[in-house]
Amino acid sequence: MKTKISLLLAAAVAFFALAAVADEPATNSAAALGGPAGPVPATVMPAPATVAATNKIVLTVVKVDSEETVGENGHGTNAVDGNPDTFWHTQWQDASPEHPHEIIIELTPPSVIKGFTYLPRQDDSDNGSIKDYEFYVSNDGDDFGQPVVKGAFGTGKDKKTVTFDPVKCRFIKLKALSEINDAAWTSAAEIDVVPNN
Repeated sequence: MKTKISLLLAAAVAFFALAAVADEPATNSAAALGGPAGPVPATVMPAPATVAATNKIVLTVVKVDSEETVGENGHGTNAVDGNPDTFWHTQWQDASPEHPHEIIIELTPPSVIKGFTYLPRQDDSDNGSIKDYEFYVSNDGDDFGQPVVKGAFGTGKDKKTVTFDPVKCRFIKLKALSEINDAAWTSAAEIDVVPNN
């Protein structure tokens, strides 16, 4: 008989404990982690959407003459992905095509630019870092005409900025004529344009 009463009492205590918990307001997960407790809101409002800048130019790689896709991730698209830790590198596995090397990039929307930037690869190697270059612009992606600027980059891992008279274009082409160590390769961590704002 005592066992039955004990079991009934235990069941009653458990029932009232569950009822008390059900009546408590729900708290957020911060309380469970030791943070301030508070009721969970009935509706959660999403954060306001970030509005992209209207003058942002999107760069898309259209063509590269060579890229290494077997020995490493040297895809041409790495040159415009916004990540300085990745880079475009011309082929070196099984073959090393000679200069010149080139990359063609589309600007969306077509824009007036007054220069471009070149960031060499940022790892411990300088293989492929461009020395002599030519830079072209085009409206149709086929006719690039004469280079708007040509020159030579110095050594070092810093971002190089080249400026020229403002010009409107839809496509740009960076042509590497040589490498700082006179090797056959070309590499670029990031290539970007300088808008004429």
